[in-house]
Amino acid sequence: MSRIDLDDTSRCPRGVRCESCGTESDHLAVETATSGRLGVLCLTLCRTCAAYDELIPVSVSTAERLVAQHCGHLGITVEGMAAELELRRRSQ
Repeated sequence: MSRIDLDDTSRCPRGVRCESCGTESDHLAVETATSGRLGVLCLTLCRTCAAYDELIPVSVSTAERLVAQHCGHLGITVEGMAAELELRRRSQ
């Protein structure tokens, strides 16, 4: 069973524009996405992009940075996130 809610965005800062389409709006929200084996990342999205069910295209280096930042928001290490993801995989 999972011990850490990797989708918790309560401590993730909201950006000033959508990280997918660049829209600046009052209707932005922080969402999480899982990037393959890299981990869970947080990013600011507008309502339209948040409704799109595909992973937002970002480079591997950007995804790595966003995963590391999200770990900081959660108060865990990248290794801790990897261990949590492994627990999730095993419990499926």
